Amino acid sequence: MDVDLKKFRRDGYLVLRNIVPPKQLHEIRLLVELMVDREKARSAAQRQDGEPPGGAWYQSAQSRLSMDSIEAQTAGVIDFCLGETTYGVSHQLMQAPTTALTAFGALCSGLIDYGYTDWHRDASSAEQAPLSGMQLDLMENAPGYVQWNIALYEDDVFWILPGSHKQPTSEAQRRQLLLDPKSALEGGLAVELGPGDGIVYPNLMMHWGSTYTSRLRRTIHLGYRSFGGDIFSYHHHLDWYYNDGFLQYLSADARAFFASSAEYYTKERDQIVATFGALIEGDEAAFRVCLAALHPGTSGRMVSAVFLCRIANKIVALHKAEIARMSVAERRPLIDGSPPACYIEDLAPRFTTAQAAALEQRFARLNNRLQQDAERVHRHYSEIYADLKPDAAGPPNFESRPLRTFNNEMPDGFDVDEFVQSWGE
Repeated sequence: MDVDLKKFRRDGYLVLRNIVPPKQLHEIRLLVELMVDREKARSAAQRQDGEPPGGAWYQSAQSRLSMDSIEAQTAGVIDFCLGETTYGVSHQLMQAPTTALTAFGALCSGLIDYGYTDWHRDASSAEQAPLSGMQLDLMENAPGYVQWNIALYEDDVFWILPGSHKQPTSEAQRRQLLLDPKSALEGGLAVELGPGDGIVYPNLMMHWGSTYTSRLRRTIHLGYRSFGGDIFSYHHHLDWYYNDGFLQYLSADARAFFASSAEYYTKERDQIVATFGALIEGDEAAFRVCLAALHPGTSGRMVSAVFLCRIANKIVALHKAEIARMSVAERRPLIDGSPPACYIEDLAPRFTTAQAAALEQRFARLNNRLQQDAERVHRHYSEIYADLKPDAAGPPNFESRPLRTFNNEMPDGFDVDEFVQSWGE
């Protein structure tokens, strides 16, 4: 399937018809429904006190399937996810040597009308990098991650803000998000999907689940990321990597695909370790070579340095005595996110406590700049919020989905050269 790369880069999305071919639609619907039946049975068996009859599945506004829902009779759904209309399109859009399926899921309707959700971007300036940097990286190089909604029945729940993959949130939009993130934004567009249709988009784009109702919804939700392209992807998850029981049910070709993806994921972590090693040693030449290996595109490398900073901060945290003595389960909330906790648990033991301290020093000035910028922006919008909502009980939550990219700008006048110079401070 050929795609319009120019339109995708301009608008930030493509709506493609018959992603599930009509002759295959009944089969995919059946596979998904069998997975729903399995999850309902599992929910009932694991029901906790206080949950409704049937368990957690029946109290969710939008119950979801995942790869963990796959078993022998439903494994064919993965072959669809690796086909030309899904994997093939994603591979074209990301323009990289290798594409991996990061996640499979399905968005399913509940039994009652739950109401409106909130506008958001699937990104965090505190977890990844300030939004403007990630947007520039995407536009100067190529997307490192794309996401899909593929409807099995008519679906108009999903809304987008066209062009917002490359544009900052406007001042008017920020004020509306502060006031009410669950109402329609000016310029927002409902994506009307017929059975088998899909939308693919970089999830830096502003989007909205609008309102969740009891109307039948079975919409496949997919993620793909690149390896080896010009960009170091901000999406560090392979959701199946640490929970791969479903692989036993797949075809030989599909298992080989996932094994190859796992090798690239391992290689990327090894590259990160090598990059941190150069940083710890203060070896500028080696660091620049390693950074270029992670992010071959010459424009936007400072964004990758910020990603590395966020990863390093979590490694440093795991070497702090008060956290190191915790169990893995106890410390998970402190380091989970992007990348996930299990990713950091894998990386941290590759460094000694002394090396972690050196890593902390190398990133100290960059961390300070990022923190100062975030505090300045959050103070500014806290003042605006106080004017907009004088009766509010407290300041806005800048870690919430609608507000977590308000700190939009990369540190001014601080690029890779300045980062290297900061090591000796």
